[in-house]
Amino acid sequence: MQYKIYPSTKTIPLGKNSLITARQDGDSFLQTLLSRKSTLAFTPENIHLSDLSQLLTLSCGLRNDNADSQFRTYASAGARYPIEVYVVILRSDDIERGIYHYNVRDNTLELIRTGDYSEKMNSFYKNQINKIITSDFPCLLLFSMVFERSMQKYGERGYRFALLDAGHMSQNLYLVATYLGLGIVGLGAGADSDDRLDDILGLIHNEENAFYGFAVGNPLI
Repeated sequence: MQYKIYPSTKTIPLGKNSLITARQDGDSFLQTLLSRKSTLAFTPENIHLSDLSQLLTLSCGLRNDNADSQFRTYASAGARYPIEVYVVILRSDDIERGIYHYNVRDNTLELIRTGDYSEKMNSFYKNQINKIITSDFPCLLLFSMVFERSMQKYGERGYRFALLDAGHMSQNLYLVATYLGLGIVGLGAGADSDDRLDDILGLIHNEENAFYGFAVGNPLI
């Protein structure tokens, strides 16, 4: 059983059909919310810059174009924003293959390393990919955590807050991907030490560590 109940207490019915009725009435947000799912198979189609741009901007970008604004599209404890986003382009017609960093301030992709990283990424996530999804996805998004941003203000509790940030961001990614017609699945288990992934991204281990990945592409329906 994946839920908890109190069988002897007084209950108040909440109306099971309310969401279904709203979806049938054409509520686009509820249609997106109720359609959200993990994609277990992808088509061979490449990722397009226009789709990736919307996915990143709407999921974890700034809320407006004000250069002085610091607030983003997801909640962050104390507005510390300890998580950085990296993009690994495996196949695209309009983006060079390689590893990029998402520059939130300028809303740009910064090319860190060029090359085909398909084999390395598939090798790192091999155990999970072979079990649940095909390896045809053209793009991989990676979250890294800069611990000091949160822990400087909140101490050890800052680590917990950073993980909560990841939850806010990942739900945004899922919902925006669904809205755009993209497929997405979270990859939480690597094949070995995360340090190997940090090395690929060029991160300094005691300052910033990768900890969560997302395969992104076009869903095989």
